[in-house]
Amino acid sequence: MLKAYVGVASKHGLSMFQPERDDTLSLVRQCVRLGLRRCGFWAILNDAEAQSIRALFLNGHRREAMIALDHCATDIGPILPGDIEDSLLH
Repeated sequence: MLKAYVGVASKHGLSMFQPERDDTLSLVRQCVRLGLRRCGFWAILNDAEAQSIRALFLNGHRREAMIALDHCATDIGPILPGDIEDSLLH
């Protein structure tokens, strides 16, 4: 089954990777605002691939997790800090 995930990436790899929910979207926004050279993202993955990426991430293989995410995601895109506030206005 395909599900949406959100996270934060930098040149060092993933620094956050979670299922998409209101609270995780807020956390992505905060992380991107506070950190330089970080990119918030959303991605669509199947459960097995997401578990593999999460395992890499949790075991400290952040760069490898980001590469796996790039290869496995059926769709991926950026989340900008203002995206969430703008969507709440409409």
